[in-house]
Amino acid sequence: MRNSGRFGFSFIVCMAACLVSGSYAAAGPWGNPDYLYRYIFWGLREEWSPSDGYKMFPYRTIGTQPPSYEFPRATGGTVPSEVEYQEGDSTRRVALDQLLQSSDTHAFIVLKDGKLLDERYLNGYQRDSICISRSVAKSFTSALVGIAIDEGYIKGVDDPITSYLPELKDRGFGAITIRNLLTMGSGIHYRVADLPWDEDALYFFYPNSRKMLLYDTEVAEPPGESFHYTDFNVGLLAIIIERTTQRTLSDYLQEKIWKPIGMEYSALWSIDSEEDGFELSHVALNARAIDFAKFGQLFLDHGKWNGRQIISEKWVRESTAPDPTDHRPWETYAPWAEAGGYYKYFWWGEGGGASGEYVYSAIGRWGQFIFVAPKTNVVIVRTGGRFGVDQLQWLQVFRYIATSVSRGAGVSASVSATNSQIDPEVGLARGEVTRPAVPESDTFGQAPARAGV
Repeated sequence: MRNSGRFGFSFIVCMAACLVSGSYAAAGPWGNPDYLYRYIFWGLREEWSPSDGYKMFPYRTIGTQPPSYEFPRATGGTVPSEVEYQEGDSTRRVALDQLLQSSDTHAFIVLKDGKLLDERYLNGYQRDSICISRSVAKSFTSALVGIAIDEGYIKGVDDPITSYLPELKDRGFGAITIRNLLTMGSGIHYRVADLPWDEDALYFFYPNSRKMLLYDTEVAEPPGESFHYTDFNVGLLAIIIERTTQRTLSDYLQEKIWKPIGMEYSALWSIDSEEDGFELSHVALNARAIDFAKFGQLFLDHGKWNGRQIISEKWVRESTAPDPTDHRPWETYAPWAEAGGYYKYFWWGEGGGASGEYVYSAIGRWGQFIFVAPKTNVVIVRTGGRFGVDQLQWLQVFRYIATSVSRGAGVSASVSATNSQIDPEVGLARGEVTRPAVPESDTFGQAPARAGV
């Protein structure tokens, strides 16, 4: 979740660097001409039209297997027409329709007890429109780590990462564990400065991410000392998944989650380049909102779908429940911790405490959310072109809706056997690398032009 407004001064600095630099190699990865080109020209496009940014990157397709699962419609209960959130010291009450429209929301879905209670598409979007994930992708990558552990490919979260990434052994990474990566406590150096030489920009635009992650990263502090949000952590886990399972992330996601739970549409996972073919595991899983909702429902149902355990219940709990022993200082996103929030395995959580009740969310830049409320049995998905209101205010809106619909009547059902014909063991073709152009046909669909922001 980076700040906008990268370009301007940084654009001038980057252009100057290109002109005065006599050697790209001497500048390290930041001097790579492909990276500089992407930073300037792809970066400008991303800022001007963030919801279309995925079209710049090549991608792998994550396929479906008919029949797809369709949520049953709720026969009773409604989403409140007005919602509340805090604005300074006061409570603001606003019409939900107005909030969604004015905030450039693209999709808004509410599930209650496994039933579809509300589904809306706005600002030119419809059900088959592609929605960006941004950092919501991290939660999918985390789920794949859990499955790889369940299947014995990875021994456990307390394994040192150098057991799987020996390239890092002699560079101070020996004490870092998989758990440190999952909890943003690796101590790996990472800057978000909205400049061409910060690591945040480098990882997003660099055309050979594996090489950069394995040979151009550095340790800044011992692991476990603080919370520091670092996209490098996700990329290192993606390499571990690749090496241990002998599959690409896209293949593994397709085989273990996308097909078994009956996703309705194919998805695409952006890769760094056709030559390197490495998924942007931290930001770029592009799919339909209704399928993001299924992922949320899978977690709400403790990793089980249609009677089959897709992700172990233990992993779902470890990934999302608060850890009362985690008292690290937060170097980044401190307001979240100050508001009582926590972070586990690439999920943002709220609550816990004496009541033991908590909610958790996958959250991405510009307001992409998968919100899960276990007590009220509610899942909410919101995608959009910008936040509109801030992250904490959206979560207040979601909690307000979850509480309101839990008081309604007639909405009770869990994921049923409607999808029992799905054969998750069908053979899988290896995901093919596709060029950035998005097909014009409706087989994959293309997000319509966004309303101007």
